[in-house]
Amino acid sequence: MLTLLWGLFVLVLLTGGCAVLASGGKLHAALLPLPLLAAAALLLYGFGIAGALRIGAALVILLFIALWVVGLVRLRPAGFLKACRQTLTTPGIALFLGGAAFFWVLFFVLQPMFTQWDEFTAWGLAPKMVVEQGAFYVANPVNLKASFTYPATSLITFLFQPFGAWAEWACLAALDTLALACVAAATALPRQRWYSGVLVFAAGVLLPFFFRDPTPGAYATQYVNAMADLPMAMLFGGTLCLYLGTAGRRGVFWLTALPLALLTLTKDICFAYGLMAAFLIGLDRLVCTAGTFRRRLGQALLQAGGLAVVVVAAFVSWSCYTAAVTPTADTAASVGSEGLSYGAVLAGGVRQLLGIGRDEKFAQIMAAMGDAFFTRRICLLGGGAMAVLAITMVAAAAWLAADRGTARRSILVMHLAFAFCFAALYAFHLILYYYNFSDLEGLALKDYDRYLAPYYQAWMLTMLCRLAGAARGKLGRGALAGAVAVILAVFCWRGIPAAGFWTDADSLYTLRADVQRRAETMNTVLDWPDRVLVLSQGDDATRWYYYRYELTAQVVNGFGGFYGRLGETQDRWDSDFMNLVESENWTLYKSQAVCVPETLVAYMAEKDCDYLLIDRADDYLERSFSPLFEGGLTSDMPATLYHFEGEDAAVPFTVAAVAESGVQ
Repeated sequence: MLTLLWGLFVLVLLTGGCAVLASGGKLHAALLPLPLLAAAALLLYGFGIAGALRIGAALVILLFIALWVVGLVRLRPAGFLKACRQTLTTPGIALFLGGAAFFWVLFFVLQPMFTQWDEFTAWGLAPKMVVEQGAFYVANPVNLKASFTYPATSLITFLFQPFGAWAEWACLAALDTLALACVAAATALPRQRWYSGVLVFAAGVLLPFFFRDPTPGAYATQYVNAMADLPMAMLFGGTLCLYLGTAGRRGVFWLTALPLALLTLTKDICFAYGLMAAFLIGLDRLVCTAGTFRRRLGQALLQAGGLAVVVVAAFVSWSCYTAAVTPTADTAASVGSEGLSYGAVLAGGVRQLLGIGRDEKFAQIMAAMGDAFFTRRICLLGGGAMAVLAITMVAAAAWLAADRGTARRSILVMHLAFAFCFAALYAFHLILYYYNFSDLEGLALKDYDRYLAPYYQAWMLTMLCRLAGAARGKLGRGALAGAVAVILAVFCWRGIPAAGFWTDADSLYTLRADVQRRAETMNTVLDWPDRVLVLSQGDDATRWYYYRYELTAQVVNGFGGFYGRLGETQDRWDSDFMNLVESENWTLYKSQAVCVPETLVAYMAEKDCDYLLIDRADDYLERSFSPLFEGGLTSDMPATLYHFEGEDAAVPFTVAAVAESGVQ
């Protein structure tokens, strides 16, 4: 309950801050939630680098309160209340606040949990560790590679959970709050055109459902996952919508830099997204700025260059921080198994694109990417070609509705620039599929829709914003209503999920809940400095990663291959989870490790392990390993945590904790 109250309290502070800043009349209130949230997250980022995240959170709240005090003093209580009423009756703010409060209350009631694989390997694990430890995970990596996850989603989560009490549902609600703030920026329209703001907000909220390849009957994870895809899409589009709302206003233009910096800190690919946003804004300034071409070019270069510097600074700061805190191979900026630098990958990829030294694998992936643009479903209408056609139709409607001259040129140039950047992004992903994926994954274009859908979402959101801004007459308003109606109709026709964020999904959490109960028992014994090896015979890695997420200890990776004789390690390799077997039998388990009692003890000592957790045993463990364990082992034993007494102990493993559970 305290987490819910705190989340709603932050929303109230944010709304009051928007009212105070909007009272001067320079900025539309709907534009303000995004830069305010971004500014709060970036302030936390600075304190996080300094190792004082909780102090940063306290300062953020004090600054919000100070903003209220300034408003009460400057406007007087009556004026402040009037400003709040005006703000709350602004469609974008009302929809943002109502939508965010809805998510917070709904998720508090339903208590949704993480369900996707990558949430347990990084994207959910990272904010969990930041909230619990009050520090960036790279300063104490524990169960997470330092360079894997960028901090933006963790920073937003920490803003709403600064006290160390972790709740997955609150993490999901916090990220949805950020997404709604981005959509609200597209609704910054004059009060008399409130209906256009409502239409754009409705369409913007539906875009994550529109740009997806739905699986019939599956649980839709839109708005209920901790992955960076939704924040990346919304921040990219929201930054451009914020720019469109501030363009031409001296000084306030630079508010765009706040969400742009946060976008850069969202994911590694967001460095490219940030530079593309700066490029798009620079081109638009070149078109829209009054004066001679030389003057327009100079101002465009200054503003776009300034934004690009912000992007580079954010990217470099995080890279330098991770390298300084954990100077290991894990923090090096490299791609693929060969560890090539980004520069080498880009140079090699461009050469192959131009046909210089192109090999068969690259040619096959190139052909697959070309075919996928037309055949691989990425939106409810079909492939990428249909998505671009739909976006182009919205852009064309915006062009027709806009005034002749600069307004039309601006829309046309921005749409064409989006298309150019998309082509570059598409080529970049082709290169990544070649260098960063196995042959099988690269040829299958693994996660193709996940990698490209965020760009389509941002592109469509920006064009809807352009259409709403241009729709002053009946024709424009009709075009906007028609575009939103089509999105809604297609969603109702093809895209309504059987289950989603609004449904109780307890059946999805059965296995997770089982591991969670067992881990709670183990955590009564464990602490973060402890090193634990986890064995779960018959596992497909699911339970191992659940334990890695749940245990308050450092989970040690296992090995694969053959380690059947002491000292002979040449035939084994590093892995994550493992199933112990007596001899190679590839039909028995996945990720097998040939291991005998002596080598298990040696491996525990080699990895400096303190504990061994046997989640599930089998006949081989019972038959061959029982003498090593206090009380022996049975194939149907409950999950048991054993303390490792050392190689020379008569009984190397003694019981530390036992957890009962009915799920196997």
